[in-house]
Amino acid sequence: SQLLHTWGHNSVILCQPHSVLYQRAQEASVPVQALRMRHELDLIAAWQLGQYLRRQQVEILHMHAPHAHSIGLLACMWAPMVHKVVSRRIDFTPIHNLLSRWKYTLPKVHYVAVSEAVRQVLIASGIPAHCVQTIHSSIDLRRFDDTQEVAPLFPTGTRVVGTVGHLAGHKGHRYLLEATRELLQAEPDVRVAIVGDGALRHALEGQAVTLGIAEQVHFAGFRRDVPALIRGFEIFVFSSTHEGTPNGVLEAMALGKPVVATRAGGTAEVVQDGVTGLVVAPRDPAALAQALLYVLRHPEQGKMFGLAGRKRVEKH
Repeated sequence: SQLLHTWGHNSVILCQPHSVLYQRAQEASVPVQALRMRHELDLIAAWQLGQYLRRQQVEILHMHAPHAHSIGLLACMWAPMVHKVVSRRIDFTPIHNLLSRWKYTLPKVHYVAVSEAVRQVLIASGIPAHCVQTIHSSIDLRRFDDTQEVAPLFPTGTRVVGTVGHLAGHKGHRYLLEATRELLQAEPDVRVAIVGDGALRHALEGQAVTLGIAEQVHFAGFRRDVPALIRGFEIFVFSSTHEGTPNGVLEAMALGKPVVATRAGGTAEVVQDGVTGLVVAPRDPAALAQALLYVLRHPEQGKMFGLAGRKRVEKH
């Protein structure tokens, strides 16, 4: 939004009142409007949004999440002149019920896919190819050039494999924990950091106890100092089963870290197997453990992966 203003375009964020997004927009002096949305078929919110679009003569409505997609399309019944753009950030098949079929088959909607893999899923679901454009996620490299030091998650000198992401099923943390058990049998001094929070945290912590690795795995929860934490990782690991373009992987590459990731969604469009890291099949803890073990036992190769990763995010 700040960049759009810099380029001479007026833009406003519409989001839930009292949400983190609302608070951060206010802190950054970005124009923001509160819109109470109770559920994705909230007709009152849709009507209010439609009236706002008409009153402000909005030209483009960008819908950034599934619930926004539903409410935005409903709102356009009262504001048919608005151009509709929908972002799709994950490679799940979008059409799986009547509501999704309605959402994804309406004409005059343009889709932005965060990876070519996501674009192909949308096309396979019946959306015309000319209506879908790939725009990979990106990051501001300046954020990673001078990160502040933070208290380490483990004692100084510990070799740390780390990941960052929402603790949701499609992020594959359960496979990472299974891989960790195998990895520790070969390299017992390694530790694993899992940064992020979500509904599965309690279940994953319980799984770590069941696997006998709770002392070697640290669940760091939600953090605002992620770049500084990644600096302390020797390897960044990403275990998703479904994915768009993983920002955590981009951030790790920006910090020059070798990446071991699963071949999910657009991840393989970011991580070049054998060049910036290693890519393995999803849902395969043994392959994940072997890839991590290889990089741990070949640190010079890991450094080369990291350097190549930094160059890749700089270029692309």
